[in-house]
Amino acid sequence: MSIKYRRKQSQREKRLVMTMFLGLAIMVILCVSLFAAFFGTEYVIDKSLEDPDVLLNVAVVGDDIIVTIYEGRRVDELLTLSVEIEGVTLPHSIASKPAPDNGSGEVLFVGACAGITGTRDVAVRGTFSNGRSLLLKLYTVKFT
Repeated sequence: MSIKYRRKQSQREKRLVMTMFLGLAIMVILCVSLFAAFFGTEYVIDKSLEDPDVLLNVAVVGDDIIVTIYEGRRVDELLTLSVEIEGVTLPHSIASKPAPDNGSGEVLFVGACAGITGTRDVAVRGTFSNGRSLLLKLYTVKFT
């Protein structure tokens, strides 16, 4: 019969093991963080360079709002445009217009700003062929 015994670890050996374990844990955390930062940054850059659904510009001229549609990856699917002005209820005949047939062009909302004063947010929403409605542009305008 043999008796096995363990040699007791000294304080120095325990500190060395704990230091190695802590160093290994820090290296693993650092590698995971660098990996996540690299791929997270790449994802954000790819998303920002991706074509928007619809690229447009909003202009207020007198009492009218002119929305100019330039391009976008879903511009062919756009059916209608609607304008919403913060704190104002517009009639459906003024607030909603069909999109241009060729995708790009101008849409004129006649009399949409009549009698409005102060600083307001103007939102342009688009309805697509799949029935989905998206906010395409949010624009802050100071009406006088």
